Amino acid sequence: MKTNSGVLLFGILTAIFQLVIDFPSASGNTGYRGRVTQHGLNYASQMAVEMLMKYLPVAEIPDLYEKMGSLAVVLSNISIVEFKRPELNVSLVPNNESSSLGGLKIVFSQLDPSIECEMKMTYKWGFLSTTRDLSVTIVTSNLSLSLEALIGIDTNESRVSGQFTCEIEGNVQLSSKSDESSTFSGLFDFVANNFNERLKAVIFAQACHNITELLNTSVHKHLSSASMSRIVLDDELLLNLKFTESPKFTDKYLEASHAGEMFLVNDTTSSIQPSPLRPPPIIPALPGLSSRMVYAFITDRCANSIWNASAKAKKLRFSVTPDTPRISNATRRYLSTSCSGGRNQCIGKIFPQIRSLYRQKQVELDLEARPSTQAPYFRFRGRIVRFQIPTTAEFFAKTRNSRDLLVSASMLWSGTLSIGTKGGQIFFNFTKLSVTVNNSRIHIEALSSPAASSQLEAFVKMINRRVLSPFFNEAGSKGIPLEIPTIPWLKFLKSEIIGGRNQNFLVLGTDFKIDIPSIPGLQELY
Repeated sequence: MKTNSGVLLFGILTAIFQLVIDFPSASGNTGYRGRVTQHGLNYASQMAVEMLMKYLPVAEIPDLYEKMGSLAVVLSNISIVEFKRPELNVSLVPNNESSSLGGLKIVFSQLDPSIECEMKMTYKWGFLSTTRDLSVTIVTSNLSLSLEALIGIDTNESRVSGQFTCEIEGNVQLSSKSDESSTFSGLFDFVANNFNERLKAVIFAQACHNITELLNTSVHKHLSSASMSRIVLDDELLLNLKFTESPKFTDKYLEASHAGEMFLVNDTTSSIQPSPLRPPPIIPALPGLSSRMVYAFITDRCANSIWNASAKAKKLRFSVTPDTPRISNATRRYLSTSCSGGRNQCIGKIFPQIRSLYRQKQVELDLEARPSTQAPYFRFRGRIVRFQIPTTAEFFAKTRNSRDLLVSASMLWSGTLSIGTKGGQIFFNFTKLSVTVNNSRIHIEALSSPAASSQLEAFVKMINRRVLSPFFNEAGSKGIPLEIPTIPWLKFLKSEIIGGRNQNFLVLGTDFKIDIPSIPGLQELY
């Protein structure tokens, strides 16, 4: 009955579909798969009804025009004065062997708004005509709106396409509020009694035309114009989410499978070359996962590609200084150039030369992950992650006026960590963390000695054991919020890492909550 009401749910579902894109048997090229279940669609439906209840009272409804022989009728200034909460059902339209297209069917029922408008009736007798304006109420009953969207991908598997259909059923009755002369009262009754069905057809046809036109020009344009193979994240990084197969629709969920690779904007060569001895991971179908609203299947190939591209862009840097949050006094002692007592350890004890040059000073550590073509950085097995991370480390002595580089080294951090979720946060714990110093360089001549390499390795291992392991485990115990910074109106709830014997991929299941007033473009409704 209005231009945009039928599109509100598609707006939410499009955002969710983007979320699936933004996290059958799977193709071997799949790096990431996203799944939205019927539970997620049901929740989105509730949100759509909330939006509908806010939007309809202020909706702008276009004028309607119909010519009935010598009588022309125009309905204008159409406004919804009463609108009861409708029932809404969203069901999935599964793919089948005859068609790769699948999608959603959305049915609004008990859509029985009370509508007021102005009616202008113009009747012509040859060259003569007469016009009357009436205040009219349009009473509806048993009104239902059905929308269906079928979704597929184009031949190069990089763009989404959609087909939208609309159908409206129900009864419409015109009622005049104006005190008219018997002539025009009779004319109105004639229109109301004899042309209700015709006006209903006009109203329904125009409403569906407006809805499908908006879907085809807005939602479809948005989906079809967005190239999934080149999503620019910032000035340096882009994401390849090219479809590895058509979106899959079952009676319990919809899902999409993607390449899931990250590149530098100016370098789209594969950031990680898979080992020829180890094929890319294959995500099994896992049809039983449907209790959460959303699932993300993330392969280690995807994680490795993201990590390596981020390292190329020099985004994986970390510093340990006395001012680093959560650094304990014990940790500061290890980074001191001076320490006393036989049992105390610090860099000054391992490197006496540093103690002599920089008395009562603090040493700071800069770590930066190095890009590499050797896969993998990470390997997933259930909730356990094995990792090997090439790193460059630089040690500085901090004085009042300078930050002097003492030693630099190439190192390999390796180990295992366990991950879990609770209350919308990700927790982790390093069950093993070791470091190997591959080569080092002394930048202060006074430190050069035959024992320098062994001294450095001893110091690095002490830092690893006494500083980094406690620091990272403490950070892991505090938890990292599970969120998408670019979508602040979306909150994740009841998140969980699905364990079991999953090889080379992680499964994250979560519910979500949408804060409608925070969605851009909808604030004015609240």
